[in-house]
Parts: sequence; C-alpha cells; structure tokens
Amino acid sequence: MKTKLILIYILICGAILGCKEDEVRAPYGDNDTTPPKDVSNVTIKSIAGGAVLKYDIPDDPDLLYVKAVFEAKAGVVREVRSSMYIDSLVIKGIGDVNEHKVTIYAVDRSENLSKGISASIIPNTPPVLTVRESLLAEADWGGFRLSLDNAGKDPISIMVYYSNTETEGSILHNVYYTEQAKGPLAIRGLNALPSHFSVKVRDRWENESEPYEFDLTPLKEVLLDAKRFKEMFIPGDVRFTFFGGGWDRFFNDNYSAGDFAHTDYPQAFPHPTTIDMGETVLLSRMKIWQRLVNEDFYKHACPRHFMIYGCPENLDPYKEENYTLLMDGHLEKPSGGEFTDPNTSEDILAAEQGHEFLFENDLMKPVRYVRFISLASWSGMECTRIAEMKFWGQYVNESTNQ
Repeated sequence: MKTKLILIYILICGAILGCKEDEVRAPYGDNDTTPPKDVSNVTIKSIAGGAVLKYDIPDDPDLLYVKAVFEAKAGVVREVRSSMYIDSLVIKGIGDVNEHKVTIYAVDRSENLSKGISASIIPNTPPVLTVRESLLAEADWGGFRLSLDNAGKDPISIMVYYSNTETEGSILHNVYYTEQAKGPLAIRGLNALPSHFSVKVRDRWENESEPYEFDLTPLKEVLLDAKRFKEMFIPGDVRFTFFGGGWDRFFNDNYSAGDFAHTDYPQAFPHPTTIDMGETVLLSRMKIWQRLVNEDFYKHACPRHFMIYGCPENLDPYKEENYTLLMDGHLEKPSGGEFTDPNTSEDILAAEQGHEFLFENDLMKPVRYVRFISLASWSGMECTRIAEMKFWGQYVNESTNQ
C-alpha cells in the first residue's frame, strides 16, 4: 500500500512539472494569434495635461480593450486603457505643452495587438504649470502667505525649500498637499530671519514645475499662552458648559472625543463668548478643532459661520460698541462639499489637523479682549460645539520690529 501511494505521488508531481509554463500563464480566452482590427476615425480633443481620443470601435467579437501608448516625458512610457464598450480614451498627467506621439491599439482576449494607429497630441497647459504661474508670496506671521489659482481643483503638492544663516544650503521646509481652488496657503513654522525661498509645484504623476524663487523675512509669531486666558461673561454671552462640556475645554490641549465646549440646545443664535487674553496682543491666526469623531465631522453642532471681535485694553470690555470686527470666518470643507456630501480624505485631514483662519494684516489692532460669536452650525442645529481653539500672534509688550 505504501509503495502504491509513493508511485501515485511521483506521477502527480511529474504531471505538474510537465505542464508548460506558457500554458499556465497564457491569456484568458481563445489561444489564437490573429490580431484584431484597428480602431478608426480617430479624433483628438486637447485638455489640460493631456487629450481625449475618440474613435470607432472595430467590429470584432474577440475584442477586449483599447489602449494608447505614449511617452509622457523623456524616458517615461505610459499607457492608458479603455473598455471595449467605451469609444474613447483619456490621457492625463503630461506636464508640458509639447507634441507627443501616441499609438492606439485594439487588444483581443489573447492579448493580440492590432497593427496600431499613430496620432499626435498637444496638451493644453497642465495644472502643474498654471498653478506655478499663479504663485505669489507675501511675508506673514511665522512664514508667508502663498496665493495660488487651481481652478480645476486638481490634487497638487507644494514643495517649499528655504535657506538662511541657520541652514547649510537649501533645505525642504514642508510639502503641502491641496485640492483647493484658490489660496492663500499658509506656510508656517519659520523663524523671523531673512531667507531665500524656492517653491515647486508637483502633481501625482511626478511632473514638477520650475521653482518660484523669492526673498523675504517672516514675521515673528508665537502661540499665545492659553494659561493666561480668562473667561468673561458680558451681556449677551452664552454658556459653553452643557452636555458634559466646559468653557475651559476650549484651551486645554485635550482633543479626545469626550472633551469639548458645548452650548445648550436649543439655543438660538448667535452664541457669543468672551476671552480676556491676559495681556494686549496682536492676533495673526487661529485654529478650531471639531469634535474628533469621524462621523461627526462637518455635522451637528460644528460651527460653520462665526465672527471675532476685539476690544483694546484701555476701553470698557463690557460695552459692545468698544469691539471692532477682526474676522468673518467660515469653516468649510476643503472639497467644497455640503452637509450631505461624503467627506473626502482632505476634508477629514483638515478636521484632524484643525481648521486655520488668518486675521487680515490690514485689520490688525492691539486687543486685550476677544469675542468669539458662533452664527450658524453645519447641520442647522441651534447649538455650538468646539473641541479646541488656539490663537497665535504677538504679545505687544514683547513684540519686535520684525
């Protein structure tokens, strides 16, 4: 019995080893060598960074798909495919406006290629170049503001390099990924030193623009110390102490799902709260964090529209007329989506990193008292919930001439 089992094992192994490798890996379908017919009546429409190729599909029952092969840039050959049921191919990701040769093939179920149709495309200006041409930098707190125009909301990366007396040559400061249609993009975390900057735009196909180069000195900026903040309660203010929340949780560096400041519900808008900053300050920017639970992002009591007013130290903070508007803020999804739209990866990332709002430099005034007024929530619910809030700027008595 044992001898028979060994013999059967040897026969099975021999059968497996005897299989031809090319048969195991053969394409699915009839094993024929007859190529399909070519596509016909090809028309070309240029688009940003590519082209749309439209054609008549060949009458071939064995046809599987159509593909276009092209050189995206020197030494980089790419191909795109389209189903046998679709009469067009879309080429994207070319980073220039030069002429590119394209060969269009019909492919059957045995991976036989047709003879091929040659064509030429000249892409319209790709996003990596249009965004590059729109860049404009302006010195700002802790860095600079970078204006940009990305009308197509294409996913791009902004690579920021800099050099100054503290660096050994040019170094990468950060890479900023965005799909936003317009800037400004806030470049932060830089020292107040005269610096040379080089900014490049890159797309997902690794096309890269020529650098945008400039010199500037970032303004000195610090994170304002929340330990100096005190709650005030002036006429019209509402409490943020409901549903397990508390006013102090605006500023306690706790981002957990159960830690937040929350108004009563229903509580008719507006929802003002007033902060004594502890000292006179110049405000540069602020951040707001939603409750960090994914299913709650851009929903329920998350503020969508708010205003910030400031009062100087030498005026009575209990009188509304002594406050000046510093910001009209809108907390929006980077994707531009609405309440009922699914959140994109960029929407979620923005919520996790905190929503940043810039104070306009030309509206900047020294203030001691800051009034935050929530005017509308994302869901329309008559309540406001915020997980964390931070302010940046300068203490006036510690400011420099930067």
